[in-house]
Amino acid sequence: MELGEKVFIRPFNSKELLLLKILVFCLFLGRGWQGLFWDLPLRTFFWDQSLLEGLVTTLTGDTWQNYVTNKSFNVDQFIDNLGVGIGLFWILCALAVPFLKKTWKFGKWLLYLGSFSFALLALLYFKDKFWEVGQFFEYATQVTAPLILAVVLYGGQNTARFRTSIKLIIATTFICHGLYAYAYYPQPSIWIQWCMDVLYFKEDQTASQFLIVMGLLDFIAAALLFAPFKWVSSVAIWYCIIWGILTSLARLVGNFYIEMIWESLHQHTYEALYRLVHGGIPLFLWWCLKEDH
Repeated sequence: MELGEKVFIRPFNSKELLLLKILVFCLFLGRGWQGLFWDLPLRTFFWDQSLLEGLVTTLTGDTWQNYVTNKSFNVDQFIDNLGVGIGLFWILCALAVPFLKKTWKFGKWLLYLGSFSFALLALLYFKDKFWEVGQFFEYATQVTAPLILAVVLYGGQNTARFRTSIKLIIATTFICHGLYAYAYYPQPSIWIQWCMDVLYFKEDQTASQFLIVMGLLDFIAAALLFAPFKWVSSVAIWYCIIWGILTSLARLVGNFYIEMIWESLHQHTYEALYRLVHGGIPLFLWWCLKEDH
């Protein structure tokens, strides 16, 4: 029996499905935009000498130095083309999401493949950030969002176990996000700059202290999602909704310059898009916890 709510099982409704489709569409669109026009962390793998030197020297018959300087193989061009190819795949997934139907069985596998690709992306960022565990698990919501849509679309039920699974996913993302804000890992300097630009803090120390408080609130909200009182868990859910959306939009607002409108939008809209799930999945959970709409 799940604490803090009545135990009920019901099919998912059209509003929940529509919300999920919008979120997953934005997720694929944002990541696709990134792949087409900006960098994916592919070089952290293809330039890893300790991992690939033996394979490279065997396949090319040349030295590692010639490989990384494009003398034996134009690895830079290969990486750029691979990034564009992955971006195109994500764009195609985004275009397919609005049209997915229960009768289209291939759509389930498309969502599975999309989720798998996001898991690989999380691994690349994990490696790129010196194996900080929080970096990997912060992507829990992004990795699982296509899987959640697959469950909802292809015959799943709104059960206590499903809702608990969603809470675990949200809690994982917010705890790991909070580890950076709380300064367990080094606070990203760009976060401090956003706080100063958006919230008008005059000193970076003030912005840093604000982030520490928000990191602590992330931990508390993650725990309170499982509170035995429904009103307490509802407050935690709404914290995740609001803060998740605000941290998504901060990527755009904090980097927007009126003198460079289109450049600002092009450089940072995609970051806001793929992070909308951080606030959107908690909103989806809130809908799931309502017995009647």
